[in-house]
Amino acid sequence: MDLNDVAKIIQEYLADSPLVVLGSGASVPYGLPTMGGLAEVLRKDSLLQAEENSAKLFADMDSIGLEAAIDNNALSENAKNRIRTLTWKCINETDLKLFKGKNLEDRMQSLVKLIKKIITTSPNQLTIVTTNYDRLSEYATDLYRASTVTGFEGNLFRKFDGFSEHVNNKRIAARERVVKILKVHGSLDWFKSENEDIVSFPLQEQIPSGFTPLIVPPGKEKYSTTHDEPYRTIIEEADKEFKKAGSFLCIGYGFNDSHIQPKLISQIKSGGKPIVVITKKATEECLRLVADTNVKKYIILEDNGSETKIKSNNEDTTVSGSIWSLNEFMEVW
Repeated sequence: MDLNDVAKIIQEYLADSPLVVLGSGASVPYGLPTMGGLAEVLRKDSLLQAEENSAKLFADMDSIGLEAAIDNNALSENAKNRIRTLTWKCINETDLKLFKGKNLEDRMQSLVKLIKKIITTSPNQLTIVTTNYDRLSEYATDLYRASTVTGFEGNLFRKFDGFSEHVNNKRIAARERVVKILKVHGSLDWFKSENEDIVSFPLQEQIPSGFTPLIVPPGKEKYSTTHDEPYRTIIEEADKEFKKAGSFLCIGYGFNDSHIQPKLISQIKSGGKPIVVITKKATEECLRLVADTNVKKYIILEDNGSETKIKSNNEDTTVSGSIWSLNEFMEVW
């Protein structure tokens, strides 16, 4: 297979209303922290350092990774809450830096192109399912001038256009273009009050007084946390969208989350729906679940230096360039 063959497969597989799955790898190019970067922040925190078993916790972060380290140590409730707070602060700080920085529209172009590509070939709708807390999808949707549906009302990025007939027509078109963003692990903008009210306060620099961030922190406790609202309703909605989708595009997703995988894997195996995965490095779980004899239509693109490694149900090969990255992928698709 050469690049043209790969492009034809991608175009064929994503021709029918693709649902987009965004993992943490989709946010890294925008400066959002990795698990390793988050571990560094936790390691420097004086309150976590004062935990009884902090030395073992930090050593485990180095040897087995952040999530496994949290799972491997008995942490106090104070430590768990501190990890949630520090996770929110770390990711929120870099997210806001991107939002307030120069050339936001230019930097978001690959995501904007992705949204435009799918919406213009589908009935004006796109569904994004993500395990990320950041607001990249919302920024890109606003920049494309589409309506965002998250379960909460409102949007983030606004420009004053006035009231001409042309502008009115654009507003009508924006209402018709819908991007449903299902954030199964919560969002930087979501909070719960002491009275259990679930609210959204966009673009906060600090956690509002009297509120707790509604993000599922790293570790196995996320599987119990997501029985609560709003996660339960969002996961149920994601399951419905997986069933409705015609195909799947996974970007930087490691296939290490049991909240959304069962329905996705079911659809590509028993449902026979095509799947395209682009990632810097395919995880073992990705290869085990996707590169399976029961998946009839799959293609995985990952970094291979100056080339892209291709694994598919047709054949395995390499092609020149970095089409595993979203920016170059959009040029091929």
